[in-house]
Amino acid sequence: MDKQLSIVIVNYGTPDLVLNFLKSAQNNADSSIISEVVIVDNEYPNKGDSRKIIIPGSFSFKIQFVQNLEKSYASGVNRGVALAAMDTIVIANSDVELLPQFSLRPLVEKLWQDSYIGITGPQLVYPDRRWQRNYGQFSSLWGAFISLTMLDSFWRGIIMWAFRRNWLSKQPRTVHYIDGAFMVIKRDCFEEMGGFDESYTFYGEDADFCWRAWRNGWKVVFVPSVQVVHIRGASSRKVAISKYALKLIQAERKFVEEHFGSQQARWYGRLNRLAFCERAWLYSFVAQLTHSSRWQQRAFEVRALCNAAKKGIV
Repeated sequence: MDKQLSIVIVNYGTPDLVLNFLKSAQNNADSSIISEVVIVDNEYPNKGDSRKIIIPGSFSFKIQFVQNLEKSYASGVNRGVALAAMDTIVIANSDVELLPQFSLRPLVEKLWQDSYIGITGPQLVYPDRRWQRNYGQFSSLWGAFISLTMLDSFWRGIIMWAFRRNWLSKQPRTVHYIDGAFMVIKRDCFEEMGGFDESYTFYGEDADFCWRAWRNGWKVVFVPSVQVVHIRGASSRKVAISKYALKLIQAERKFVEEHFGSQQARWYGRLNRLAFCERAWLYSFVAQLTHSSRWQQRAFEVRALCNAAKKGIV
């Protein structure tokens, strides 16, 4: 018998995107295994009420609403899972969509294939089907050093190139953490971890959750044969992109301090400062040379991080 899914989708003032997700779920071949969708309106009512545009009776699966007065993604996930009924839980951002040609079943089957697997995740792609990062290694001193050498950017470029040519392996494999934009989790794993850590107010909660899962004997598995569209701030203004990038770096430093100690966190911050300023110079040079809007955007973002680092913010 197919495992039934509870999908928890956190809405932060974008009910139109939630509606797009619901339509994509309805049109997916796997709609029969979606038992319910729990929609969490974060920072309710300041960021709106999704009940105004979403009509539960329009879909084949049950829809529930949760009004969360808090802002953080972690608190929204925890409130939603508390209401969800199934043992297989999908955590999703509002700006994701299911693709009709990709089944969710491999994610669910892999999750329940091994009693030690607690979390699985798909390959995320942009709306134009470009590769998108959706798993990674835990933030660490070594990771900051790699960033300083720019080997991480070089490797990412190779992966994107190989993905366009369909050369990447489709075999599931263990990874450090899965991006919180789309995660499939066993309820037992979620409850054993006590849910997401709500001290992470913006970013970092996904890596922290997977870290604690690994420490408690659970496995985290990436399933690249399944693709899910994730917009990932495609419509954000430059200033918003810069602000979110800063919050991400702050969350990563919090993770290092919490799990590796304050001394490593200080060195992590120093190496990151060098990496930001190095990239600010390089990206600005490339942007002027190529007149590319994408490079201009990247240069704007990393300059903001460099300036924040100089002020001691990160």
